[in-house]
Formats: sequence, C-alpha cells, structure tokens
Amino acid sequence: MPTHDSIVPPASRHADPLPTGGKERHGAGGFYVRHRQSILFITLVLCGAGAYAAYRMPSSVFPQTDFPRVVILVDNGVMPTDEMMATITRPIEEAMKNIPGVINIRSATGRGSAEINVFFTWQTDMVEAELYVLGRLSQIRASLPASARTQVHRLTFAAFPIIGISLTSRTRSLADLWETARYEIRPRFLRVRGVARVALVGGDVPEYHVVVDPLRLAAYHLTLPEVSEALARTNRFVSAGMHEENHQLYLTLVDGRLPDPRAIGDVVVAWKGGAPVRVRDIATVRKGAAPRFNIVTADGVDAVLLNVYAQPDGNVLAIARGLQRELRSLRESLPPDLRLAFFYDQSLFVREGVASVWESIVLGLVLSVLVLYA
Repeated sequence: MPTHDSIVPPASRHADPLPTGGKERHGAGGFYVRHRQSILFITLVLCGAGAYAAYRMPSSVFPQTDFPRVVILVDNGVMPTDEMMATITRPIEEAMKNIPGVINIRSATGRGSAEINVFFTWQTDMVEAELYVLGRLSQIRASLPASARTQVHRLTFAAFPIIGISLTSRTRSLADLWETARYEIRPRFLRVRGVARVALVGGDVPEYHVVVDPLRLAAYHLTLPEVSEALARTNRFVSAGMHEENHQLYLTLVDGRLPDPRAIGDVVVAWKGGAPVRVRDIATVRKGAAPRFNIVTADGVDAVLLNVYAQPDGNVLAIARGLQRELRSLRESLPPDLRLAFFYDQSLFVREGVASVWESIVLGLVLSVLVLYA
C-alpha cells in the first residue's frame, strides 16, 4: 500500500519564544515566592526597628529647632523710658554688636522694661551664642543701674510651656495657694526627668506692708527714706566673725530677719529725746500681697497655674507620665480641700499623632503579608 510522507514547514517546528517582559515578570515573581520567608523576616525586622525607634524617639508637638535669636529681658522698676534707653538699652546693644555671628539687633523699650533681640546667622551655634551674650552682659553689668535685673533666653520651642496644672481651693486664700505651689508642688515637679523649669502664674505673693502715718511721721521729724533704711538695715542675715575654741573654729551668724508683723513693729527707726522711735509708733504693719498682674481661673474660681517647660530634647509623653505619677502622690499628701488638675496638656496631641504612626506601621505590615501570601 502506498504511503505518503507529510512535510512539516520549518517555521512550525519551533514554538515562538515568550516575550522578554513576561520572562522578567515570571522571574521576579519566582524570586519573591522562593525567598518569601526571608523577605517576611526582613520586613518584620524593619517593622520592629521602626517600632523601637518610635518608642525611644523624643515626642513633641514641634520639632527641636534652634532659632538664631537670643532675647534679653530687662526689668528696672518704674524708670522713665528715655532714661531706660540711655542707661540700659543702648549700652547692651553696643556690647552685643561685636559678638561673632550677629547680623541684627532690635529692641523695644518702655517704662521700667526693655527687650533686646539679638539675631544671628542660621549657621551659628546657638548654645555658644547664648554663652557669648551672657559673657558680654556680665562685662557691662557694673555700668548698668544696680536695680536692673536681666534675663537671657535662647529662642526655641522649649520657650513655651507644654503642660499647665491648676491648683484651686474653695476655702483657702490665693496667698496660701501660692505658698503651697511654690514650696511643696513646684519642687516635686522639678524632679521629673525632662522638666526644665516650672513657672507660677496667678495667686498672691505674700508680703508685709508697712503703712506709715504721715502725721505721726512728721511729729517725730522723720522721713520715709529713714524708715525704709531702718527696715533694710535690720532685716539682714550676716556673719559676725569666727570663734576658735578647743582647736575648733566656729562661724558665728547673726539672724536679724523679721519673721512676723510684731517683729517689724519693734524695729527702731531713730532715737528722739533719749527714747527709741519704733515702726509701730509711726506706722501700721499688716500682712498683704504683692501687686498681681495676672489672674487665672479654673473650675470657676481663682487659681494658681503651674506652667511646666520641657528641655529642648525632652519627651513630652514621658514628662506627662511623670507628672501624673507626682500628682497621684501629691493628692495623697495634700489637704483634701486642695485640687490639682490639668489646665492644658500638649501630650494629648502628641499621643494622637503617635497612635496614627503606630496604625500606619501595623497596616503596612498586614498589607505586606497579604501581598506575599494572597
């Protein structure tokens, strides 16, 4: 029987090659599948490192920034503006001008106060610049009025308080609240790690007032400066020398401080006709308060506010946790009529931001696992 051989065209003997792009995709996918455990391990390690860094990293509402600016605040009572300008503001400006890195100086002078702003270049080390300002200020301190008080601050976000805590009471005076905040609560807050300082706002600063009767003062032929000088001369704590006995050296001190209104009234102002003229003969001594320039209210009553400032690299969340621990301890030791509460708290905003970061980390981890195994 005859047979027929079929002839296959040469082109059909070989299959068309796959596109190059398809091979690359197949190869990359195969690599991911073959090394999925290693990739998952690396992903978990990176997520763990990120979680550790997020936990250890200082948290704050604003980033740590050193603005190229140093502020000098001067207080000199009620000195007139023109005299403040001539004797305080101008000498300070001239002394600051030759500090390395200074590009501009601006000032504002008022009655009894002045603010001098020293601007530097952004490349200047601001910690060193602050030391330069303090050094120049100490050099000219002798030429400034003796009553002038100065403060120097480097402008950073740490210059603003991060937490405010109010102290209130419906039975105690503002003077009592101020003393409690100043001598009991403030030292406890300063022990918290990361706290730079604690400032008091509001309340009455206690002091004694000597109200002189002009008629009685004139009757004894005395003047107000004589009364003021007698009080300043008596209300002192000084050394009276040393005493050596039995091979030991003792330092003797004289405590002439006036602790109460009765002691102030017993101060001798002058001698007239062989008899002492005491403060109580020409004046009335009573307990009062220093002039108050700020009023703080919390829960509908007057309060004393403790503003907590963080260090430039402080962790707001850690500081808030430390303050909460101190508050729990203080509530157990303070009288029950005193109430401590958070007035404002930046850690709430920071905590919400950190929670959103953690949410992103967890979501990214879940999505990466789904991509590998789905």
